[in-house]
Amino acid sequence: MGLARGLVFVGVAVLPSLVLGLVSYIALGGTTSDSIEGGEFMYGPCYGIPALCLIVAFIMGLKDDQRE
Repeated sequence: MGLARGLVFVGVAVLPSLVLGLVSYIALGGTTSDSIEGGEFMYGPCYGIPALCLIVAFIMGLKDDQRE
């Protein structure tokens, strides 16, 4: 049950994590216009923050309910 719940948590967390990554990219000064140069791209906000959110959501889903 934990694995299925973890995957459901990840599925629900995909859109909010992408929005959080986009907001952080813009807040840190990322360019939003068409840019071909790869040097201007920030990998942390675009990949790191959403990946971290999805990993945390998966771990939260894996944890068993500790009911007494």
